[in-house]
Amino acid sequence: MTKKELIFHAGAKLFAERSYDTVGIRDIANEAGVNSAMISYYYGGKSGLLRDIFIRFSSLIMGSIEPVLEKTTDINQMGTHTAKSLLTSARANRDIYLVGLKEFNRRRDELVDLRDELQERGWANFSHTLDRLGLTHKGDNDYADMTFTVVIGMVFSDYLLGGGTYIDDDTKVEKYTNIVTTILRHGSAHLWK
Repeated sequence: MTKKELIFHAGAKLFAERSYDTVGIRDIANEAGVNSAMISYYYGGKSGLLRDIFIRFSSLIMGSIEPVLEKTTDINQMGTHTAKSLLTSARANRDIYLVGLKEFNRRRDELVDLRDELQERGWANFSHTLDRLGLTHKGDNDYADMTFTVVIGMVFSDYLLGGGTYIDDDTKVEKYTNIVTTILRHGSAHLWK
């Protein structure tokens, strides 16, 4: 890996394990095995590194969602395949997802534009798919934003709340995906029938 890549992965690891606010430039440099000046050279500082991590997170999310939505033929398939695709991507890019998900619902000044762009792009794809399938959706922007956020939050609730305890176990990921898609299809009451 290049020094820039070492710094990127060290920052993602530390931000995921702790938090952006508790990690310093020296912590990242020590983890990456580089001089702390390299962080400023490549990223302009810690906030630039966070932006790059969030940009990669956004790219991974949309890279998982867009191909699935293009091929979706019904609403049930949309929920199941989207959840599986996102969880597969998250397993392969654990630290990046943990950082991105932690930051997704914060209004950190450094990321407001990126967060809003991800939300708008995600909703646009979701909305387009619903239209293509002949399903109606509310035109209310608050509803649109909340819908996308709730679906992403539901798929990744273990990441958001539990630190990824299920993500490394294939059997648990399958069960987890089934629970999420059941809730998306039928509501939580269906799980207890």
